[in-house]
Amino acid sequence: MSFLDTDPGQRLFNQYLKKVNGNSQRVYRSEIQQFFEFKSLDISGISKDTLHAYQERLSQEHSSKTTKRKFSILNGFFKFLEKKIKGFRNPITTLKDFKTHKGVKSEELKGYLDGFIATQNTPNTKRSYENLIKLFFTWGNKDLSEISKADVLAYRDYLRERSYKDTTIWNKFISLNRFFKYIERENRKFRNPIIFKELSLIFPKKDKGYYTILSVSEAQKLLHQADRKTDIGKRDYALLMLMLVYGLRANEIAYLRYKHLEHERVKGQQKIWIVDRKGRFQNRPKTAIILNSKALQAFDTWIDIVKGYGIKTTGELPIFLPFIYDRVDRKLVIRRDRLPMALSVKSVENIVKRYIKKAGIQRDGEVLSAHSLRHTAFTVLAQEGVPIQDIQKLAGHQDINTTMIYVHSAQSYDDHPGMHNPLNK
Repeated sequence: MSFLDTDPGQRLFNQYLKKVNGNSQRVYRSEIQQFFEFKSLDISGISKDTLHAYQERLSQEHSSKTTKRKFSILNGFFKFLEKKIKGFRNPITTLKDFKTHKGVKSEELKGYLDGFIATQNTPNTKRSYENLIKLFFTWGNKDLSEISKADVLAYRDYLRERSYKDTTIWNKFISLNRFFKYIERENRKFRNPIIFKELSLIFPKKDKGYYTILSVSEAQKLLHQADRKTDIGKRDYALLMLMLVYGLRANEIAYLRYKHLEHERVKGQQKIWIVDRKGRFQNRPKTAIILNSKALQAFDTWIDIVKGYGIKTTGELPIFLPFIYDRVDRKLVIRRDRLPMALSVKSVENIVKRYIKKAGIQRDGEVLSAHSLRHTAFTVLAQEGVPIQDIQKLAGHQDINTTMIYVHSAQSYDDHPGMHNPLNK
C-alpha cells in the first residue's frame, strides 16, 4: 500500500492539490500518483536512492526537460509534507542532485560545449572538436563534476586496447584538454583532470612526406594535366593555380564564397579575403590574397563558365562548384538545382591526388598530397627572395617560426648563407 492509499496520505494529498492552480491540478495529481505507484511507497520508504531509481526510469522514457518538470512537482509536494508530517525530511534537498541526464546528454555539458565550439574558427574545426568531446562523455557516461584523473587514464587505456593510432589518441586528448581549459576559465571551481605527463602519450610525428615539395618543373607539369578544353579542366586549373601560387589549403579552397571577393578591382587585380584561417595571422579573422597574371586569368575563365550556366555569382554561392554527370546530354555539367552545393574538402584533396598521379610525380616512401602544393608555393617564394614576413602574411601563420620551415627548404647548393660569410672565404 502506498502513502496515497492511506487516509492521512489521501487527506494531505487533497489539501496540497487545493493549493495548485485549477488548470494544473490534473497534471500535478497524475505526476505525484505516478511516483507513489512506482514502488507502492510509504512515506517512510522515500529516500534519495528511490528517487534516483525513479529518475533512471524516467530518463529512459522522457526528455530531460520533462523529467526535470516531474521532479519539480515532486519537490513541491515533499516540501508541503515536510511542514505537515513531523520527522519527515524532503529527500530532494536540491534538484541538482537529480539531473535528468548524465554524460553527453547533460545540460551542463551542452552549455559549455556550445560556448567552446563558438570560439573555434572554421566549420570543420567546430565539427571535429564537438565529435571528439562527445565521444569521451558518451564513453564515460558521467557529468563534468564526476570526471577524474582516473577516468582520463581509463579512457587512454580504452583507446589503446582498441588499437587506435598514437596520432588519433593524441588528437583526442588535445581536444579534451582545450575543452577542459575553457571550462576552467568559465568556472573557477572546475579543475582540468588532464595532466599530459601522467598520460605518457606518444607525440605524433608528421607523416613522411608532409613537408615534401614539388620542383618548379613538377608544378608546371602538374598544371598541364588539367584539360583546359573542358569546363571541369578549367575549374581544376584555376583551383591548382590558387594552391600552387598562393598556398591555399584544401579547406580554404572549399570554403571560398563570392562574398569574399572585393567588388572593385585595383590596377586590374582581384583581392580575395580568406576567412577563418587556421593560423590567424596577427589574430586577424581574415587575410587577403591578390590575384593577378595567370592566376587571375584562370580564375576569371572559371567564373565566366559559371555565369554561362545562368548562375548568379554573388553572396554565399561557393566559388568552386562540383560537376554532375547529365545522362541526357551525356556530359558533366553544373546542376543549378543542386546549388549552393560546394566542392567538399575531400573532393579538393582527391582532385589534387588525381592530377599528381596523372603527372607521374612520385617520391620514394613519401606521400604527396594537397598540402604539398601549399609547401611548394611558399618554398618557391622563399627561393625567389620574397621577405619572410610577406610569406608569413600570405600563409596566415601566427608564428613566424612556422614560416621559417620554407626558408630552410629553400636553401640550395648554389646559393646558401655559408657561401656569403667572409670567414668562410
